[in-house]
Amino acid sequence: MTSQAKKHNKSFYKMAPIYVNDKPAIFAHAESPVWDVDTQSLFFVDVHSQNVHRYDYSTKKLYTKHIDYGQVNIVSLVAGSRRLLVAVRSALYLLDWNVSGDAALRLLTTVDQGLPDNVINEGKPDGEGRFWGGTKGPQVGDDVQPDKATLYSFEPDQEGYVQPRVVLRPVSISNGLAFSLNNTIMYYVDSATQKIEAFDYDAQRGEISGRRTILDITTYGYDDAIPDGLTIDSNGHLWVALMFGGTILHIDPEARQVIYGYKLPGVRTTSLCWGGPDLDELYVTTGREKDVIEPFAGAIFTIKNTGSRGVPAHTFRYDNADSY
Repeated sequence: MTSQAKKHNKSFYKMAPIYVNDKPAIFAHAESPVWDVDTQSLFFVDVHSQNVHRYDYSTKKLYTKHIDYGQVNIVSLVAGSRRLLVAVRSALYLLDWNVSGDAALRLLTTVDQGLPDNVINEGKPDGEGRFWGGTKGPQVGDDVQPDKATLYSFEPDQEGYVQPRVVLRPVSISNGLAFSLNNTIMYYVDSATQKIEAFDYDAQRGEISGRRTILDITTYGYDDAIPDGLTIDSNGHLWVALMFGGTILHIDPEARQVIYGYKLPGVRTTSLCWGGPDLDELYVTTGREKDVIEPFAGAIFTIKNTGSRGVPAHTFRYDNADSY
């Protein structure tokens, strides 16, 4: 960490949970935050409660869509559509917020057939509108079976069918994803490796190569943590949530070093994204550990005055998504 960055952030950044009805909003395991510039809203999921949430920035109201199909790990925006892309267990669906019951979900595709305990764990669209999503192997408590999962990319063919394409296998806990501002690098986390990695990225063909390590978190003393969700800012720097570490790391990927670490109350820091009218507020999702009392565990935090800002989120491209 640079002394300049340490001094600035310690002096000026502000962190607080979001409030709904005059009290902190607490969730079981919040994940997959994404900021919608058009509606000035934060979308995220509460995985085991099977809920998709929308937090309205101006009114401070929280809206909830319950899905009763199994754990919901991902929500993503769809280009030019009122619908959302969601991952429920090992399937991708389009979700219509305004439709009730099962009809709200429109199945696009499934993955990891023959591995019924695998789930699609994390994913994001790239700048071309493809969706990249990876799975996680069978899990008992906090333990996940290694090397049972896969990273996929998804895009519709000429007939509109979404076919998953294997990109990387095996992985254990496919997690954070981000694409460099010039669309030449994909940053990626397989949490079990405790590393943030990079690949050369061919945006036109949707292919990756040249795998290398950007940062091993154990070299900074985070031996008991794993990297989870990540995002990128307008300077091309990475911001990574450390599960079991209660920390956000601000990383310069070119220098391959940590600029600063932000400590949060609670150890299950899951993911993060930039939001707010100027995209300069960092929203951080967290989860709660069963039977452990931690007042703000499971809260959604905002970190302000970091001196950084984000870029608008990429969206999944699917023609005629509203009528599918």
